[in-house]
Amino acid sequence: MSTQLEVKARHSFARSFLERNAKVQTIATMISAKYGVSRTTAYEDIKAVHVEIQLSDDGPSLEEASEPIDTDTILAMLQHSLEVTVATGDHKMTCGLIKAMNQAKQWNGYAPQSTSPTTFV
Repeated sequence: MSTQLEVKARHSFARSFLERNAKVQTIATMISAKYGVSRTTAYEDIKAVHVEIQLSDDGPSLEEASEPIDTDTILAMLQHSLEVTVATGDHKMTCGLIKAMNQAKQWNGYAPQSTSPTTFV
């Protein structure tokens, strides 16, 4: 029997992929591989998360949507993608993500610039 914390971790993992419109079969495989549960349990988790998504309004707030992207955000997204590709055994994508993470560590963010047509460089 899984603890409530383990169930929440699986649900969070499933939700992140459902929100990106990943295939249910792929999500079930990743949950099964990552958390060591049966595919039946993985499908039950996905079903529960799908219902939760349908009943909630968890879109980003205006403040979240307008925040500039920083290095930590990029690294977190890449780290999550890396964990998924490792779980699925996609070696080519894993290598690409490692390279992208190294580049992101060197990146210092971006400075928004004026888009006014009267501004010349």
